[in-house]
Amino acid sequence: MSKLTAKAFPAIRSHMGDRWYYTATMTFGEVDEYVKPVPKIDEDESLKMWIQRELRSERTAQIAKYLNSQPQRFFNAIVLGMYGGEPDWIPITVSKGTSVQEVDLNERLERSFGFIQFSGDETVFAVDGQHRVEGIRAAIIGNNQLAQDEQTVIFVAHHADDVGRERTRRLFSTLNKYAVPVAESEKIALSEDDMFAIATRQLIDNYKSFNMKFVPLLPSASIPNHEVTCVTTVVGLYRLARFLSPIEIRRERKKVETGPANPDVIKQIYQCSADFWTALKKHVDPIRKVLASSPERHLAANYRHKEGGHLLFRSVGLDAFARATRVLQDRGRTVDEAVSALSKVSLDITAPLWEGLLWRSENNTILHKYGILALNVFLKQIGETPAPNGYNVAAKYLHVTGNEYPRKVKIVAR
Repeated sequence: MSKLTAKAFPAIRSHMGDRWYYTATMTFGEVDEYVKPVPKIDEDESLKMWIQRELRSERTAQIAKYLNSQPQRFFNAIVLGMYGGEPDWIPITVSKGTSVQEVDLNERLERSFGFIQFSGDETVFAVDGQHRVEGIRAAIIGNNQLAQDEQTVIFVAHHADDVGRERTRRLFSTLNKYAVPVAESEKIALSEDDMFAIATRQLIDNYKSFNMKFVPLLPSASIPNHEVTCVTTVVGLYRLARFLSPIEIRRERKKVETGPANPDVIKQIYQCSADFWTALKKHVDPIRKVLASSPERHLAANYRHKEGGHLLFRSVGLDAFARATRVLQDRGRTVDEAVSALSKVSLDITAPLWEGLLWRSENNTILHKYGILALNVFLKQIGETPAPNGYNVAAKYLHVTGNEYPRKVKIVAR
């Protein structure tokens, strides 16, 4: 392994428990030069086996694209292990002067600032942030200007012995065990790149009938039994926006989710969802009644309760209905025609058609695993071919529910 250039990085020295660490910054170019991919670490194979996550090329490419396309790019700190060589801590003593008058400079503050200096013999690897490192490496290949961007890093010592490996393993485990990922609902609420998320927020803010009580910011698409107001959730509305988008947008779903945001695409996503909800209000009376009411009247409780209720007031039922709507649109129907046809299928979730598929009557529980079959039951009920073509609805229905597919099911207007 070639010797690196001796270099110093500005840093803050801190400690937690029995571990000292150094918060510093490196340019992207320095990350590329100093931080080694785990397979290139010049140590025995056991280190590579437990510290390397499986690097996904698509994730690396996604990060590189983000860095190249987003002017407001930002990453949280990358945790770097270092061993070998003789890195030195060079403190800068801070004392009161004309620029530091009112600060209480205790001993810790006086000795926390300085430089961490590498001799060039060190080996540096990512304990946490391997995909970000590889994304940085890929991004600057085609855009050398990015090499001057700066990344926050946290250096921790690693010793190439059994005790050192144990400590670094514990650190790796701790970072991954206690780092709680951002909830899906929070991503939808905050993202300025995911066009489905932006359109979802616009729907809640601008579509007539919606507000945060009818579409609350709950952690998932599932609606708790005690919820008496909402029609769906933010996550549920977001997923519907993905289902209902035109095929050309669905084919580019990853690009639409990662941005950069395109106002024309957002407008299409918004309009497809808005048209769907307008058709629902026209053809499904309970949806119209609830969305036309005051949230304080709790009308949703009439259609979603422990004994069952209306299929479209359950996320799994609404998803299947929306997917079927989009299939019919892809086959040439308008959204109004599609919703009108599907609304004539029984929408009582306790109906025999849905028993064992979306509802289990013996313990009054919702079944979430059979969304594709539910979509195809909707299609079959109105005489449409399955999606995908060749999907055997009757055989799947028998396998899942234990019942023969009903030969004749009364179509009930809703």
